[in-house]
Amino acid sequence: MTDSNPALLAQVLDHLRQSGAAVTHLTHPPARTTADLAQARALPVSVGVKALVMKVRKELTVVALRADQAMDNRHVRRVLRAQKLRFARPGELADLGLAPGQVPPFGRPLLPLRLVADQAILAGDRVAFTAGTHTDSLVVPTVDWVRAADPELVPLTATS
Repeated sequence: MTDSNPALLAQVLDHLRQSGAAVTHLTHPPARTTADLAQARALPVSVGVKALVMKVRKELTVVALRADQAMDNRHVRRVLRAQKLRFARPGELADLGLAPGQVPPFGRPLLPLRLVADQAILAGDRVAFTAGTHTDSLVVPTVDWVRAADPELVPLTATS
C-alpha cells in the first residue's frame, strides 16, 4: 500500500485548474475517516465526497458518493446492472498508486477507471475530497467538479 501519491495530487490540481475550476487546497493533519476529514476541513461531512474503487463486473470503477451517505450494495448492483460488486483489493489499489482514503473522485483521463457518481452530490454547492494523500483536501464548486470529472451521474443511494 502506498502512503502518499503527491504526483496524483499535482495531476488533479492541474486538471481542475485547466478546466477553469476554482480550487481551494487545504493541508491538514492526517485524516482517514469522514468525520476526521470534515473536522480537519472545518466543513460539514455532507460536503465531502468519498471515492471508492469497486470491481463492477470485470472493470475497476470509481464510485463516488457524499461522505454522509452509506452505499447500499444491493441498490448499486441494480443501478449498475451488476450481479457482483466488491471493493478493490489492496494490491489492485497499489497497482494504481492508490491507498484507501486517497482516491480522488475522478476517472479517465486521470485514473484509468470509469467514474460513476451519485446524483445526490449535485445537491451541494461544493465538494471536498482527498487526492493522493491523507493530508491534502481539495474544495471545489460542485459545478466545476462535474465539468472537470465528467462523471456518469446515477442514483447510487436509496435516498438519491
